[in-house]
Amino acid sequence: MAEAVRLCPHCANSIDIGAAKCPYCKVDLKSAATPQWPTREGESVASQPAPKATRVSTLSTIVLVASVAALALGVYLVVGQRGRSESQLLLEEKIKELQEKEQKISTLEADAAKTRQTLTEQTGQLSELRTKLEESQKELASARVRLGLANREADRLASSRSQSAAPTASRPPDPVPQPTPARRAAEAGVYETIRATSVHEGPSGSSRVLSQIGPGTRINVVRSVGDWLEVRSKQGNPPGFVRLDDAKFIARAN
Repeated sequence: MAEAVRLCPHCANSIDIGAAKCPYCKVDLKSAATPQWPTREGESVASQPAPKATRVSTLSTIVLVASVAALALGVYLVVGQRGRSESQLLLEEKIKELQEKEQKISTLEADAAKTRQTLTEQTGQLSELRTKLEESQKELASARVRLGLANREADRLASSRSQSAAPTASRPPDPVPQPTPARRAAEAGVYETIRATSVHEGPSGSSRVLSQIGPGTRINVVRSVGDWLEVRSKQGNPPGFVRLDDAKFIARAN
C-alpha cells in the first residue's frame, strides 16, 4: 500500500503526511506559518486574466498578420491580374494598329503600281503622238513648198492670160517681127528677192526643193543658168538655184 504524502507548504515537494520538518527546505512545519497556496478550485479571478490576455493577444496578432498577408496577397493578385489585363489590351491595340498600317501600306503600294503602269502607258502614247507630230510637220512643210510653187505658177498663168486677153480692136497693124535678141546673162553679185521663192537643187522647177526664202532676202549669185540664178550661202548651206524673175540686182560682188 502506498504511503500517504503531502506537499510541503514552503517548497511544494512531496513529504510524508505526518512529517514535522521538511527534509528539502528544512522548515519546521509545526511552528512555521503555513502559506496559502492557490488551488485549482480556489483560483481567484484576479490571477487568471494575465495569461489569458497574453494568449488572446498572441492569437490576435497571428490572426491579424494572417489577415494582412491574405489581404496583401489578394491585392497583389488583383493588381497583377489587372496589370496583365491592361497589358494584354494594350498589346492587342498595338497589334491592331500595326495590322491597319500594313493594310494601308499594301493599298498604297497597289495604287503606286497602278500609277506607274498608267505613266508607262501614257509615256508610250506620248512617244507615238510625238512621232506622228513630227511626221505631220514634215508633211506640212512639204505641202507649203508645193503650195508656194502652185501659187507662183498660178500667178504666171494669170499674168499670161491677162496679156493675151487685152483688147485688139484698135490695135495697129502688127509690126514686122524683129529678131529677138538673146537674153543677156545675169551679172554675178548681190541680189534681193522680190517675193517668196524656193531654192532648188538644180536649175529646173522639177528639181528637189532645198529651202524656202522670203521676200527681201539678200542672196549671193555666182552665175546665171538660163532663167536661173546660182546662189551660194555664206553659212555653209549647199548651193542652189532660184528663178531670175524672183530676185533683183543690188550690187556687184566684192
